[in-house]
Amino acid sequence: MRQAGSHVSNSSKAKTSSPAPTRTLEKGLLLLGLFDIEHPEWSIRELCEHTGLPKPTVRRLIKTLEAAHWLAYDPESRKYHLGSSALRASYVAMSHAELVRLAHPILVRLTEETTESTSLSIWADRGALIIDTVPTARAFKPLTFPGMPLDGTASADARVLLAFSPPHIQEAALARPQAKRTPQTTTDPDTIRERLRETREKGIAFESGEWNPGALAVAAPVFDASGDVRASISVVAPLERGSPEQMDRYAEAAKKAAAELSALLGYRPRPNSR
Repeated sequence: MRQAGSHVSNSSKAKTSSPAPTRTLEKGLLLLGLFDIEHPEWSIRELCEHTGLPKPTVRRLIKTLEAAHWLAYDPESRKYHLGSSALRASYVAMSHAELVRLAHPILVRLTEETTESTSLSIWADRGALIIDTVPTARAFKPLTFPGMPLDGTASADARVLLAFSPPHIQEAALARPQAKRTPQTTTDPDTIRERLRETREKGIAFESGEWNPGALAVAAPVFDASGDVRASISVVAPLERGSPEQMDRYAEAAKKAAAELSALLGYRPRPNSR
């Protein structure tokens, strides 16, 4: 996959047509964005040519990025390449890709079993983030897609991810103002804390029209080999297919799917845990 610098021409002498940025962060990101599969190394002169930035500015940015290990210098080629910090960030992205690879067949089976749409989500600071989804073949299809953020604590995915996260992550999330997405959305921090406690006890999170007024959802936690919550698996259904009995069946199916994925990630539950 091409990185952010894919707009650069294949010609090593072509200059970017975009105007030079004015802010320091933007300039630094512009430099990092030039490094991709086709252009793994750049000299200072080449960076100046492709960004339109003056040489003193490029040198200063390069030294800052090098000190933070985002770039590294090769004395033999006299060029810079991505450093360990960039490689660690790439590893995180790759680990999510591996998570999706393992989870997708499980989501497919879960959708077939429940005949409802299913999703895989992770925590992303401000809420849950969907990284994979399998839509139902039935008429009702919730508007969900990979890369869709579910900000706040209203969604079942966010609730189950927070419930099994460390206290400091929970409190950071609750310290932010909660948007009133629907009339059913709970925004009081103390009430949300109580719901997180209940979710942790039951091992499942239910959401009744708090994120989407026309849909119900249930989410189960996925754990990694260290016992930390890694993701959530959810089932989303329309109100007319969301009776208490049906939601309980969806919950059991989501729990089973989450346990299967947790096992693939190396999780081994201890007696009387979770």
